Amino acid sequence: MDDAQIILELREKVRDLEERLRAIEREQRRIREDILSGRTRERMQKRILEKPPEKKEELKERIDKQIKIEI
Repeated sequence: MDDAQIILELREKVRDLEERLRAIEREQRRIREDILSGRTRERMQKRILEKPPEKKEELKERIDKQIKIEI
């Protein structure tokens, strides 16, 4: 591998990581908004249902298992 190819691969990896980080930050903001709204479960379920249909059940189950928030 030459240096130019290594640099291109590193740039691509950095771009992918930045994109994933932005997605995580957006989701964290939404979760904070849900918590502060006082209607956490309803708002999260609404967002789940806005996802593509093939992943709705999987996402709903995963969120139900992972997010047990008590205020």
